[in-house]
Amino acid sequence: MKLTLERPDPDVVTAMTRSADLLREGRGLLLDLVDRSEVRDAAAAWTGRVSTVTARTDRVDVDALVIRPDGCVARALPTGQALDATTPVRAPGTWSGRPA
Repeated sequence: MKLTLERPDPDVVTAMTRSADLLREGRGLLLDLVDRSEVRDAAAAWTGRVSTVTARTDRVDVDALVIRPDGCVARALPTGQALDATTPVRAPGTWSGRPA
């Protein structure tokens, strides 16, 4: 999947990349595809074990994806769905253990 990465400061689109490029460190990946701060905040407990990236893509069916370190999508947050116990922010615990 091609991504357009966004930087938190000055809201400038900076680069095209692939999700595989973001997994090279061997960590899980939370892709925030619509800039939902509550998704990033909820995943903050796994900082150090899961990279969180805000990016844009052509996908319109999901707001966020959690990708395991091996590249498989572990969870998806459908467009507009509220966060709850079954959403992606709980997925990192499956392979990364309890939050820090």
